[in-house]
Amino acid sequence: MARRMKTIGIIGAGRFGTGAARELARLGHEVLVVDRDPDALDPLAEICHTAIGNAESMDFLVEVGFKDVDAAIVAIGDDQTASNYATINCKDLGLYVVAKAMNVTHGKILERLGADRVMYPEYDSGIRLARLLTRSSILEMVELYEEIFTMELQAGPQMINHTLAELNLTGRFGVQVVLIVRGKHKLFPVSAQDRILEGDKLMCIGTSDSLNQMARRYQK
Repeated sequence: MARRMKTIGIIGAGRFGTGAARELARLGHEVLVVDRDPDALDPLAEICHTAIGNAESMDFLVEVGFKDVDAAIVAIGDDQTASNYATINCKDLGLYVVAKAMNVTHGKILERLGADRVMYPEYDSGIRLARLLTRSSILEMVELYEEIFTMELQAGPQMINHTLAELNLTGRFGVQVVLIVRGKHKLFPVSAQDRILEGDKLMCIGTSDSLNQMARRYQK
């Protein structure tokens, strides 16, 4: 499956958001950055789409095109309330959301609000996030039919040498593996006794939430 370029929305043009935006643009992805401060957006105008406004407003996010991005990064660094509302809005748009936490307590709040991944700037940089996000199989989902998606997942270390029966992805996550790609070979149909080997790619089917949950579990 060819890896397509993605469109990533970023809320907040501080150091973290700017670092992510520049790296995503360098990697060839389309980037939309919003911030309330036009001066913060000026340095990004030549390489990204930019919009001035308040991400606490759902109407603003819809107007500038956030409903059409593949994922959102909430990189607000100085206003916890704004960060929380922006996260809620992005989740209400059905987006995969990475949110920057100001501290551990804020991180727990973001998780409860539905953030799919929480980043801590003392450990994580915007550049690292950009690389992590665009390598992730989470954003390689294709909708098959009304909320049912297919996703290609690189087998993670915790999958290696386990059979599909042992992993029990259907029972644990509601995800079905329909194909295993092993180099030039394809295992189809699959059986419960098929063992996952290093380098395998799994073609999975499930809902967006179930696929996201499984991918987060095995891409750590």
